[in-house]
Amino acid sequence: MGIDFTEWFKSYLGGRQQVVVANETTSEPGIVSCGVPQGSILGPLLFLCYVNDMPISVKCKLLLYADDSALIVSGSDPQAIASLLSKELESCRKWLMDNKLSLHLGKTESILFGPKKKIK
Repeated sequence: MGIDFTEWFKSYLGGRQQVVVANETTSEPGIVSCGVPQGSILGPLLFLCYVNDMPISVKCKLLLYADDSALIVSGSDPQAIASLLSKELESCRKWLMDNKLSLHLGKTESILFGPKKKIK
């Protein structure tokens, strides 16, 4: 990606700790081994860098925006669209697992656009 200052990223992302506070009790510090600081200004940019190769995992069009993504498939037969979308979603799921990410099924939706006669 043309980044030649990786030491800066290592210092920004490494050596972080976290604690849990519950009922006025604080846990011992634990080392944070992955992720970016919550609410950091660089978080969205670093996430987009991380998922930069996600489009090669699917054959359909993939739109990425911050931490959201959309698979776009088209066709004239709703059953064929559903079948193709299922295959592409499975490819995407495999890429996510390989990259230690997960698909949030509660936020996953499909939308079918077309003339009323064909959608029925």
